[in-house]
Amino acid sequence: MPTGSPARAVRFREIIDHVAAALHQQRAIEARRALQRYRHLLAEPDATLPLNEIIPISSEKDILGDANGVAPRECATSRATFERA
Repeated sequence: MPTGSPARAVRFREIIDHVAAALHQQRAIEARRALQRYRHLLAEPDATLPLNEIIPISSEKDILGDANGVAPRECATSRATFERA
């Protein structure tokens, strides 16, 4: 079974090496573009809370009060209730 000439094998290897180098360079260009495009997502936020810092929770009075400062429980008792017939 005849094999190809050594010169063809060398030429084939050179072509494969060039294609691989071109693909590698293209991937590097795409990676730089992605970093530029999404840089704002990768940037460190200026004011971050540490994970172990306790965030103050609103008191029950703040939670139950509405925009007018009236508790919903008080509003419910002052309004007339309608029952279904």
